[in-house]
Amino acid sequence: MKFRLSILNRLLLPSLLVLTGCIDENITHVSENIEINPSYSIPGGPLTYNINEYLDTLHAINIPWPSFLYYNDIIYPNYLSYLTYYDIKQFNFSQLSDRLDMVESVMFRLIISNDYPTEAFAQVYFADEALVYIDSVFADGPHRVQSAPVNSDGIAVGPFEEIIDVTMSPSFVDNMVNIRNIIIESIIYTTRSDIPRVSFYSDYEFRVNVAARIRLRQNTGDL
Repeated sequence: MKFRLSILNRLLLPSLLVLTGCIDENITHVSENIEINPSYSIPGGPLTYNINEYLDTLHAINIPWPSFLYYNDIIYPNYLSYLTYYDIKQFNFSQLSDRLDMVESVMFRLIISNDYPTEAFAQVYFADEALVYIDSVFADGPHRVQSAPVNSDGIAVGPFEEIIDVTMSPSFVDNMVNIRNIIIESIIYTTRSDIPRVSFYSDYEFRVNVAARIRLRQNTGDL
């Protein structure tokens, strides 16, 4: 029995010494600075678009509104098959100037809802004080939004809803100090190939809500 214990001790002792050395080394080399990654959210504000806002500007429309509208290019002149709407939200990212060098990543969340029976597109631009575009959420162009589902009469029974998360590129972080405005663009189509006569009801809306989550990198030694 003593012989077996002696062999076991000789086998275990080097392993314990190695393990002890690792533990001691890890303890003695722990940095005084611990990296933390706080994050916070910034609401960008909603865009709500009703096609009637466009039709309000046309003299051919009589008020009060009927319960629905049939959009017809002859009655309501429009040379395009879609309508475009912009909403500008002022936001000065330079107010974060004392933290911009600590920004690790920026993610934008878009919550989109389309009541219309036609497809739409959405884009979020970032512009400087002169409204010159600096960057956009969707690098490959506006995001296509599906039309709301319709019944046999072509009336929307939707809406179509989706949530999109987009992590911005490092170049966006580099240019944040120049951003003064967030511009939300919506494009609403007025025709649909499988519906010969598209109707738009007064309660249809297209909504885009934007929020940003900014993740910071900071060492406790800097606090």
